[in-house]
Amino acid sequence: MARRLPSAPPVLPGYSHLHVLGTGGYADVFLYEQALPRRPVAVKVLLAELVDEEVRRSFRTEVNLMGRLSSHPSILTVYGASVASDGRPYLVMELANPELGERFRSEPLAVESALRVAIRIGAAVETAHRAGVLHRDIKPANILTTSFGHPVLSDFGIAGLQHDTTEAAGISVPWAAPEVLRGETGGTVATEIWSLGATIFSLIAGRSPAELPGRANDHDALTARIIGHELLPSRAIPAPLRAVLDTALAAKPGDRFESVHAMLVELQRVQRELGFDETPIEVEVDPWAAETPVETGVEEDSDALRLRQRRSRRSAGITGSRVDISASTGRRQPQKPKRFAVGLGIGVASIIVLGIVAVAAMAISSVSQRIPVVESIEATPESGRVVFSWPDPGLVDTDTYHVRTSTGDAVIQGGREFSLAGEPGERVCVEVAVNRDGSTGDAAEACAEPLP
Repeated sequence: MARRLPSAPPVLPGYSHLHVLGTGGYADVFLYEQALPRRPVAVKVLLAELVDEEVRRSFRTEVNLMGRLSSHPSILTVYGASVASDGRPYLVMELANPELGERFRSEPLAVESALRVAIRIGAAVETAHRAGVLHRDIKPANILTTSFGHPVLSDFGIAGLQHDTTEAAGISVPWAAPEVLRGETGGTVATEIWSLGATIFSLIAGRSPAELPGRANDHDALTARIIGHELLPSRAIPAPLRAVLDTALAAKPGDRFESVHAMLVELQRVQRELGFDETPIEVEVDPWAAETPVETGVEEDSDALRLRQRRSRRSAGITGSRVDISASTGRRQPQKPKRFAVGLGIGVASIIVLGIVAVAAMAISSVSQRIPVVESIEATPESGRVVFSWPDPGLVDTDTYHVRTSTGDAVIQGGREFSLAGEPGERVCVEVAVNRDGSTGDAAEACAEPLP
């Protein structure tokens, strides 16, 4: 099929068009120069024929999500977004190099390099999942490289804007999970793990897992092989890594890793086993969560999980990503104060600390109270499945539903209906909660048995 010509670049105030960077199934990307501050930027513009009110609404939602996530070092930075005078929504982004995703077939990555990329990109995906966001199109072409050589994930959620389920709408067949290709789901944590595993495989092997050299590798052939779990191993992948990818690419979602983070921990183990330097897992969390002591049995100096905290940093009170308590409480070495002063200081400090704790508890409580709660879930048994549905509890903007099933799947979605397959007489259950700004509220549960 001939590649279509790019659309006309829109006239954007404060930006000068330079040339076309690329075309896609739902958007074109242009190189512009921003006037102030003066810098080159990539501008993604949705195609006019795809734009309707639903797309505009979804675009605003996804842009807000991507803007919130782009502070992560492995997610492409978003500078701004708006709607051009001709009605096409556009996104202004950091200019990055797509070379990694374009050349892996001719120049596969060394295992050590691929593992570094995989852990950094996987950490970005895990951060998104903790914020209630799915990417839905993890593949080599969506891994770009910044001017500093750092891999970043692009197209966060924007690929899911279309109304159909074609490749142009965000399903890139070589890296899509079998349940996505069967039309059973639009995306879950388990499908993202499959796509991440297939991407790692591709970067090292120079082909996707279902591609067979010398045979048909078109859309239909790849779809049939992925659904049939006919995946061809690669000699380029060492045995320790092959075991991790086998789990990530398991045919059944329940047989895969329970989370992307669990998969990344295994990739770190592979790095150590192969004698490579360990890549830290950079996962963004709230400051108060980073400071919560957890009994893990792991040595305190382990760098297995690097917490990037969303707060302004004062050099006197912060060491790395941890708060230095001795500095933040104002301890000084010079002269010793009088006993009375010490007692008074401790008393005042205690009152201040208790006040801070009370305020933090009230803040956390108020956030929890603001999250809508699904009051009831209706379960409708059908042949071979149960359809669960629930009324809108009052979602706004970027709110999503977090659905957890009795089969162990975790699903993030915007719709108020979920279908769960099962055998006649088998009791299947779901829990549904609302996720707002990375926090999840109370869950409602419902169970039923599928009909014969």
